[in-house]
Amino acid sequence: MDGGLENALREGWSSACQLYGHLHAGGELAALPPGAVRLNPGEVAYADTMLGYARFYGTTVTYERNSTFLLGSAAFVAAGMAATAIANSSAKQRAAAQAAAQWRDHATVRTILTNQRLMCDYRNKWLSFWHNGVTELQGDVTQWLFVLRYEVGDPIMLHGPAAPWLTVSIAHLVYGPGGLQLPGLAALPRSIAEATHQRAIGNGT
Repeated sequence: MDGGLENALREGWSSACQLYGHLHAGGELAALPPGAVRLNPGEVAYADTMLGYARFYGTTVTYERNSTFLLGSAAFVAAGMAATAIANSSAKQRAAAQAAAQWRDHATVRTILTNQRLMCDYRNKWLSFWHNGVTELQGDVTQWLFVLRYEVGDPIMLHGPAAPWLTVSIAHLVYGPGGLQLPGLAALPRSIAEATHQRAIGNGT
């Protein structure tokens, strides 16, 4: 693994653990200073970072069906028809695979987290994903990613060093204090407990 990425992942994990402990103790998210991106009245930004981005959806894919006119012996015509049928079947299967629901639109995007939404700068267009439309927060902080599903619209996946911190923040914003008990965050309190234990051993207590 690249040394810079390894350090970023380590720092991201550490910051997520610190935030988890802070929120678990009754703390609140700290607001960022006002920035150039215009927010709604009463909207507060908590994070501004870069993350990997993708959306999950299917699409329509067309393919050309070959129709070959053959002249010759019966064996030649039969072989030609079989080859055409195989080619058409393969094209149909490729089109079906391409059209199936899957993660698409992969990109690295600037992401802003506020008390009202996630904002992702995808292809020079700000997309808003509102917290009040969230139906499920999925993911595992140990995999450095999370997925948000909504009442309306396609699921969004965000990943990268900052993902664990964002996952904790969104869990707190969307679910309230109980959000810290989501299964996807379970590795964080374990990591905090292990670090506390190691410090206690180091201090001889």
